[in-house]
Amino acid sequence: MVFELRNTILILIALSISILSGCSNNVERDNSISDSEYNEQMEKAKELHKQGKSEEAMSVLDGDLVIKSEDMDFFTELLDETNEDAVPMLEITDIEVSRDGDYIRATGSVKNNGDISYSYIKVKAIYKDGNDNVIDTDWTYAIDSLGIEPNETKKFEMMTKFPEGIKNYTFQLFE
Repeated sequence: MVFELRNTILILIALSISILSGCSNNVERDNSISDSEYNEQMEKAKELHKQGKSEEAMSVLDGDLVIKSEDMDFFTELLDETNEDAVPMLEITDIEVSRDGDYIRATGSVKNNGDISYSYIKVKAIYKDGNDNVIDTDWTYAIDSLGIEPNETKKFEMMTKFPEGIKNYTFQLFE
């Protein structure tokens, strides 16, 4: 009985490894465009993004394109900016960021410029290096279950372990 169980477990492990190996090989084969075509698409997307045309930049990066690791920070930022969960009627104000020992302390306020109330709204901090590469992110609830009413302002605070090399930061709100 123990021998059969051991063999069954070994067979399952071998099958899992085989399946996972096949998946990674398929990913590589699906990226059938050349490096020059990939670079051309990525440069066009980055240029559109610099012009503030994030939606157009996202459409340039067609859904079948496998993003290379060196472009993942850019792609993540683009996804964040075009995220459907963003809350347009809420505004982040009074941001203050300071170092507090081994941590970054970020405080700010969220103002509701809309005419409905919101609950459970998250604020995301994106910390970048001098080349605008994302080196760390963090999030917390800016608005809890009590919500924020129209024309109301609520304060938030977050502490993040200090990422070496931070030169810039941005904050975004999400539902």
